Amino acid sequence: MNPFIKKVQEALAARGYAPGPIDGRDGPKTQKAIRLFQQDSGLDPDGQVGILTENRLFTEQLSIISFDSDGSTPHFARQEFACDCGGAYCDGFPAEMNLELLLKLEALRNALNVPVIITSGVRCPTRNDEVGGVQNSQHLFGQAADLYAPGIPIATVAAIGESLGLTAIRYDDRGFVHLAV
Repeated sequence: MNPFIKKVQEALAARGYAPGPIDGRDGPKTQKAIRLFQQDSGLDPDGQVGILTENRLFTEQLSIISFDSDGSTPHFARQEFACDCGGAYCDGFPAEMNLELLLKLEALRNALNVPVIITSGVRCPTRNDEVGGVQNSQHLFGQAADLYAPGIPIATVAAIGESLGLTAIRYDDRGFVHLAV
């Protein structure tokens, strides 16, 4: 019996996948459940519980996230979400970032286990117009971020974001995903 496989089987069963008996054996039913979970999570359904699958499977570990006094999380500095107008039109934060979004982006970062690069966080109305943002863009209210993770397909980043309860819009041709609460 493999204790890690047993933990994986328990997590799969708790999520509604059918890994067969919770016996710590990596049998065909467990493999099928792993592949289904990976497919539903936007991961490569290879049946292997690598770092991405493990982090997505054990999301209860991802929810233990704290903020520093300035609104930073363990992997993101507050300034990464500032309006990129460079101070030309605002002080950088015409709105504060939504705390639920920040928590879920931190969980995304933990699930991917690679740096996540924020290309756009909150925007002032002038900067939003300059970049062609829609009139009521969620960026104006701190409820969205555009981002990518080097070496991770945009489809994977989007799928994990969606599995965390975020809305995802993929911009494959521009190399980023828009995630919003």
